Amino acid sequence: MRFNKRLGGVIGALVMLLAAAGVVYAAFSATGSGSGRATAVSAQTINITATACSSADLYPGGPAGAICFTLFNPNPYKVNFTSVTYLPGSPPAAITGSTACPASGNVSIATTAPTSVNFTVLAGQTTGSLSIAGVVLMASTAPDACQGASFSVPIALNGTQE
Repeated sequence: MRFNKRLGGVIGALVMLLAAAGVVYAAFSATGSGSGRATAVSAQTINITATACSSADLYPGGPAGAICFTLFNPNPYKVNFTSVTYLPGSPPAAITGSTACPASGNVSIATTAPTSVNFTVLAGQTTGSLSIAGVVLMASTAPDACQGASFSVPIALNGTQE
C-alpha cells in the first residue's frame, strides 16, 4: 500500500485544525457566579360590582332575599372565595326606587345570612352574575313605596390564590 503525500498533507492539516480549535475553545471558555433576582407580583383587589338579580324576591315580611354581583380579577392567577362578610356599620342602602322607601328600617341583613361561599374567578376575567341567597330581609312594615326598589349591600369576600 502506497501512502499518498497529498492525502498525508490533508490529514495533517485536519489534525492541526482540530488541535487549534481545541485551543481556541479553551481560550474562550469562562465561568461565573453571582445571583439573579425574581420579583413577586403585588396582589390586586378583586372588584365586586352589584348587578340586578334575575328575579325580585323581597317583599314585606317575606324570607330573606338574594344579593347579586359580578367579580373582576385583575391578577395573573385565579382566586377562590370561600367566605363572605356583610360589612358592619354599612347597612343596606336604597339605590333605586322611591325615596319614600329608605333602606333604614325597611331592609336589614338576615341574622341567618350565609357566611360560606364558593366562587372562583379566573385570572384577568369577569364572572357572570353570581348570587348569595338569604341575605336581605324586608320589614313587614315596609310601605308600598318599596315596590320595585333595589338595595345595595356592602360585602367583603375572602379567598386565596388557587
